[in-house]
Amino acid sequence: MTPPDGPRVSIPRRLSAIVRMRCPRCCRGAVYAGPLRMRRTCPACNLQFEREPGYFTGAMYASYFLGIFTTLPVWLGMLLAGARLGPILAVAFALVLVLMPVYFHYSRVLWMHIDAYLNPATFVSDSGSSPGR
Repeated sequence: MTPPDGPRVSIPRRLSAIVRMRCPRCCRGAVYAGPLRMRRTCPACNLQFEREPGYFTGAMYASYFLGIFTTLPVWLGMLLAGARLGPILAVAFALVLVLMPVYFHYSRVLWMHIDAYLNPATFVSDSGSSPGR
């Protein structure tokens, strides 16, 4: 499925790179330089992470998916155990609030990896990026 000019990354390697928050092209460079600072480019392969203005708008969908995926077992378990709606909503809201920073980081990384998987040819070279940018 990957074109010959696109990066060839196996699914297990890509999943490992997502968990470790690594570059979608080389799977080695760290996407984040600190807890609140995303790098502009990959330190290993110089991939520009924000491909275009508004690129990470799609990461909102990934964040929504992560929020549902992580809270579903908790509120569904509470619902099946017979808990009332108020406590279920309070626990779900608290979980989302506490996990929001994690969702933010992983949703961006997940979005970049989905893009690299579906559009590998666009990750071959960066004509718009410059080193040190």
